[in-house]
This record gives sequence, C-alpha cells and structure tokens, in this order.
Amino acid sequence: MQKDPLRRRLLEQRTALAQEDRRVAEKAIADALSAKAVTQGWSRIAVFLPWRGEPDLMSMWKAWHARGMQLALPVVMRRDAPLIMQLWQPGASMVRDVMGLQVPDGTQILDCDTWLVPCVGIDRIGGRLGAGAGLYDRTIAATPTPWPRLVGICFDHALHDEVFSEPHDL
Repeated sequence: MQKDPLRRRLLEQRTALAQEDRRVAEKAIADALSAKAVTQGWSRIAVFLPWRGEPDLMSMWKAWHARGMQLALPVVMRRDAPLIMQLWQPGASMVRDVMGLQVPDGTQILDCDTWLVPCVGIDRIGGRLGAGAGLYDRTIAATPTPWPRLVGICFDHALHDEVFSEPHDL
C-alpha cells in the first residue's frame, strides 16, 4: 500500500469533519481515555496539542492536571533526533520548537508511563500512520524497554482494515 496517498486522503477527511461531528468524537475519545486512565493508573502522561485537525482534548488535559496527573508535551530538538517529553501544565509559557510547534518554555523532562500518540491512521493490527516525519517511530526505537504504554489517538474515519504498517513503524 502506498502510504502517502492514504495519508493525504485521511488528513483531508480529518480536516473536513463537521464541527458538531468533531465535538461528539472528541468527547467520546476523552470519555474512553479518562476511563482507561483511572483503571490503568496513569500518572505521568505524554499528551499533544492538536495540529492539522487532530482531536482537541485540551479540556481533558486541564482536568487531568487539576487531579494531580503530570503531563508532558513532545518537543522536537532536531528533526533527525528522538522527541523529548517535556513537563507541561495548562497555561504554561510556550515557545516554538524546530518544527514550529508550541512547546513548554522549560527544560524539565518527564519520564512518562503513558504516551498518547496522535495518528493520521491506525491499521487493524494497531500499526500507526503518522504525519510522515518518523518522529514517534524514531523516539520509540530510542526508548529503552520497558516502553511506556502507547495509546494511538484518531477519529473513527482513520481506522483502516488494510495493514499499512512496516517493521520500522510504531
């Protein structure tokens, strides 16, 4: 399967979601994640700020922070290097990383027990189709085991029956 055409199609579908459909889907994602966070005892969680139509789960991040969960955002220090997960709290001062993404203005790295990983697509065996830069793939490859719990986040349209993941993919 050609990943680039699939990625383009899924990104177009994601950005074309009607506002009400997006709101309903984001609430369903937040409800499912909140239940898992409690039952699985998540405490140090790598989250993400929405980019290119990704689910906006900021209200959940704020609620989790208020309950004492520690949160981190991925930071790109170099395009060819693994991500670092930097401690973050809602309302914190932000700067832009080398990819132009909003990241915490600080240096405290958080060893996360759970990573919420944004996905352009997910195949039937759990393989992830990302934005194409390989950042999460490279980061997981560089992370010593045991790995953190990895939870792929996407809208329902991005669940794909055909396997598109390759051995190097997350």
